[in-house]
Amino acid sequence: MNKELINKDGVLYEILSEIPAHMFANKDKTINQQVLGMYVNDNKADRVLQREGKFLICKQIEEAIIDNG
Repeated sequence: MNKELINKDGVLYEILSEIPAHMFANKDKTINQQVLGMYVNDNKADRVLQREGKFLICKQIEEAIIDNG
């Protein structure tokens, strides 16, 4: 399984899903932050990025700790 990764400000994220931004829009075209937050939480993500009119629901990739013990 190939995972799409994205680097933002030196931090590496795995993209869990891409969803059109308009799916979270209110009638006045603003983003419904509460609904977006619930979607992020339900997907066990911790960051939302935006690309080409879509929200990228992402999870930060933890740095590996190598134990030579």
